[in-house]
Amino acid sequence: MDERRSVVIIGLIVVIVGLVASWAFISSGQRAGSTLLNEVSDAAAIQNGAQLSHLSIATSENFARQKIYVISAHLKNVSDKPLRMAEVRMVFTDFDGKSIHEYSQKVLNPNQQSLAPGDDLRFEVRQENLPRGWNYRVPITEITKLGY
Repeated sequence: MDERRSVVIIGLIVVIVGLVASWAFISSGQRAGSTLLNEVSDAAAIQNGAQLSHLSIATSENFARQKIYVISAHLKNVSDKPLRMAEVRMVFTDFDGKSIHEYSQKVLNPNQQSLAPGDDLRFEVRQENLPRGWNYRVPITEITKLGY
């Protein structure tokens, strides 16, 4: 009876390990296939693929009463393919219009749901501790990369 129980337990352990291993291989294969992106960084191709609109900035505070600047915008897919990745660059300027701080961030990641042709996505970028010479205006914002 004890031998039979140990054989059943060992059999269950082998089955569970096999299921976990097969699940890991299947899901890693799906992730590897989905991470292949056709990245575009050419300015003309980006302009034909996506547009930014409704740029705005708001001020908030965190729990330590430090100012947080929230830059928001809409990204619209004007191409005929689903958009899977988008990166923007923001240039903060001083009162003379000179660049004093640059920041890049992905606003649409490949692990998010893709943006269908004609759809738009509202995104926010939070910034803290900006340089003192900043002119408190919406930064110059441009799309630097797209991924299909």
